[in-house]
Amino acid sequence: MITSMDIENKEFKKGFRGYHEEEVDEFLDLVKEDFENLYRENLDLKEKLKLYQEQVSRYKSIEDTLNATLITAQTAAEDTCTAANKKARIIVEEAELKSKQIIEDCNERIFSLRKEYDDLVKEFKVFRNRFKSLIQDEIKNIDEIFSDVDESCKEPFATAELSNDRSYLLAEDEAASAME
Repeated sequence: MITSMDIENKEFKKGFRGYHEEEVDEFLDLVKEDFENLYRENLDLKEKLKLYQEQVSRYKSIEDTLNATLITAQTAAEDTCTAANKKARIIVEEAELKSKQIIEDCNERIFSLRKEYDDLVKEFKVFRNRFKSLIQDEIKNIDEIFSDVDESCKEPFATAELSNDRSYLLAEDEAASAME
């Protein structure tokens, strides 16, 4: 690459009908100045380009980090949703199992209570029939015991019998008193 010093130090050989030396020197001075300006501008631009490239590199790094973070967040969100859905399904399944078990237990209890009720009704009917039968037997016994009373009540009550009965009752009372 040609530098401004190369332009300044460049010497041309003089020929027979050569260029006007002063004009060439002035022109070279102008070229040298423009070249120096362009060279400095080029250096400045290279420096700016380097800074911009570093910034782009940092921004690219930030972009990559943000993309990775976004992907991680999306994955975490999907995992969380999947886990929540799975947990919800498990809870629903457990609730359904518990409800089925409760219904089954209730049905068994209802069946048991109905059977117990039916047994109690049967026992009550048996008891009622036995009690009825017992009462009927006792009524028959009472009728048999007091059947002669009906016969004796047809005749008027005799006074003599009463005095005999009283003496008997008095004798019983005296015997009971003596025992005490």
